[in-house]
Amino acid sequence: MESLHLTGQERRRHPRTHLQMPVHCVRLDPGGSSMLDQLDMFDISRSGIGAISQQSYYPGQRVVLRLPLSKADGGRNRYASVVRCRTSRDRGYEVGLQFAAAEGAGEVDYRQVA
Repeated sequence: MESLHLTGQERRRHPRTHLQMPVHCVRLDPGGSSMLDQLDMFDISRSGIGAISQQSYYPGQRVVLRLPLSKADGGRNRYASVVRCRTSRDRGYEVGLQFAAAEGAGEVDYRQVA
């Protein structure tokens, strides 16, 4: 079995691709706030995304993300869970979302989008 040795602050299993674009989000368990949100994604990997939101989320909160593919292909819905949400200076909240494992993340190379 392969062991994972990570050093410093970097604990991610998959490399990130810096990609800035809006992503639509539907909260599956809204907890009293709006069910729809638009996130400003700033990076993506095989296992999830990093984004900025104007609304707070809580760890474990379930969402459906509408990830854009291309103008010709439209988009793709992905289930995800919030792994962190922290206040970001002047930008709202920085949110880390992990894709649901059952969907087999990484079928799309997002370095080709844009």
